[in-house]
Amino acid sequence: MTYGSHQRRTRRGTAPSDTVSALFGEKEESAALLAVLLDAGPVCTTADADLFTSPDIDEEPDSERGSREAKAKAICAMCPARLACLNYALAARPRDGVWGGYAAQEITAARLGLSAPLPEAA
Repeated sequence: MTYGSHQRRTRRGTAPSDTVSALFGEKEESAALLAVLLDAGPVCTTADADLFTSPDIDEEPDSERGSREAKAKAICAMCPARLACLNYALAARPRDGVWGGYAAQEITAARLGLSAPLPEAA
């Protein structure tokens, strides 16, 4: 769904629950967790977003990715929304980026039981 199609549906009087379904499919749990995350005041909304996401190139060298992710994780360590962000990421299953102080690959590995459980955020 594109942003424009969401806007057209909303202007036609779509109920809020329909909007959630339009944005998240049937994953209302993810939508609720996202709302909690945003209410917690994440620091990354004011930080450099490029640190938290992969660049717009096909491949990022491992050394650059590691450096970028380390900087993002340092910001996450001070974030009041860290636990809410991690909870959202565990439900939303992101493929890229840093969420709640962990790279998406670390979150996936923990969800699948391929690594040690993620420690709770401080």
